[in-house]
Amino acid sequence: MQPEVEISKRGEKNFVAYVGIGDGTQRYAREGLQSIAHCLRDAAAALGTEFRFATVSYERTRLGSYPVAVMAHRAHDVEEELVLKLAKLRAPARTGSGVNAP
Repeated sequence: MQPEVEISKRGEKNFVAYVGIGDGTQRYAREGLQSIAHCLRDAAAALGTEFRFATVSYERTRLGSYPVAVMAHRAHDVEEELVLKLAKLRAPARTGSGVNAP
């Protein structure tokens, strides 16, 4: 079973990270973290070496599976990738012609 890391933004520089083990219950939570990268490092520390990968979600949107070691040691790179993925998912769909149909 692959663990899940859920990150939510509560305010400016105020994030919370939850870690679950795939059964829908939260096994670990930490509030007051300053960035997504801090959440990733904290979640990786909570997961330890028992798990190799974790699914990461931001604001209830699943964004991918990442090696726990990468979450720990390259958290800023993973944060940038997550923000980019989220922006692409939230971008409005474009039509091929650029003209809206009546």
